[in-house]
Amino acid sequence: MFRHASAPPLRLAAVAVCLTATLAVTAPAAGAAPAAAQGTKSVQLQWASAWPADPPFHSGVLTVGGVYTCTEPAGTSVAVSFNALQVVPLAMPSGSGTLPCGPGVIDAPWELAGFPNADVHSGWTNVLLTFDGQGLPPQEFTA
Repeated sequence: MFRHASAPPLRLAAVAVCLTATLAVTAPAAGAAPAAAQGTKSVQLQWASAWPADPPFHSGVLTVGGVYTCTEPAGTSVAVSFNALQVVPLAMPSGSGTLPCGPGVIDAPWELAGFPNADVHSGWTNVLLTFDGQGLPPQEFTA
């Protein structure tokens, strides 16, 4: 009938090493702070506003904003940036900056003005926000 084949000892040793390495990587270090003691970071993108360009006199600026929380230690900051898309005419404004952190920074308002862009205009705007290195899903606004 069927013979039960056992795994060679070398294969068993390799599996044991892999499992041990996986547990070592995923298990928290003995000195790691509990999750409650670590800071919280979150952001909500709530609006976008355009100051339209008037070539050749001045470039336009897209500003985005909302509320954020960053309870990391005072004196630290969190990076925030955006890329946007406007159509008819095509414009791709962007901006970047940092927001301050601290124990009392909870649901604080924020805004970020983009870099001057000769094509910025009022109308439909799709914004892709990056907060603390993490990209958020795109959001649509009428700026």
